[in-house]
Amino acid sequence: MRYLFFVTCLLLTASPVAAEETWRVDGGLTFSRFEQQVKSEVGTAAGERLVEKTELGLTAMGSYRVWGPISLGLYLQYDVGSRSAGNFDGFDEDGKTVIGNETGGAFQELWMGPLIRAHWRSLFFELSYGALGMRNDAARDDLQDANGKTDSALFTSPTIAWMAAVGGGVPLADSLELVLRMEYRVRYYNRRGTGPLKDSIVHGTQNFTPFVGVAWNP
Repeated sequence: MRYLFFVTCLLLTASPVAAEETWRVDGGLTFSRFEQQVKSEVGTAAGERLVEKTELGLTAMGSYRVWGPISLGLYLQYDVGSRSAGNFDGFDEDGKTVIGNETGGAFQELWMGPLIRAHWRSLFFELSYGALGMRNDAARDDLQDANGKTDSALFTSPTIAWMAAVGGGVPLADSLELVLRMEYRVRYYNRRGTGPLKDSIVHGTQNFTPFVGVAWNP
């Protein structure tokens, strides 16, 4: 439902004529929060959360319109956050949830690379490649390198590190507009430092993240 609401908002912001800017600079924030919990029934003591994740990101983009509705550019995205996960282990004497085998910690992730954007009126679609994708994650001691170590950063596969986004803009002033964007990111981590993960495994993740920011068209 929330994705349908987001798309509806984008369609309402579409102006009859697309902006004809040559250069464009975007900047903004992403934020996501996810929780899971177990209770004996709704309204009882909350206890410990089974899964909890908070992520805040900063995104910057620069692009140049090369032809008609098509722009090319570069982007950088930096995310920080924390997450924890465990197994449901029953209830204590007060009825609060008990979690066992809990793991978690802070993480940082940096992505940068090229992007291509297609415009239609004030709407757009973007496809980006993670030429550099690296992640430091205190919770992933299970993803070891070939030597059993976990002190170096995780790096994305050179073939599966993509981000797609759909968005739209609302004019705020001359050369400035509010931008709403929904990002979808998929990636596989297959290295720590310069070497492969132990047993040549790969670790895949994907997520949808909303973006709110501004675009400047000089």
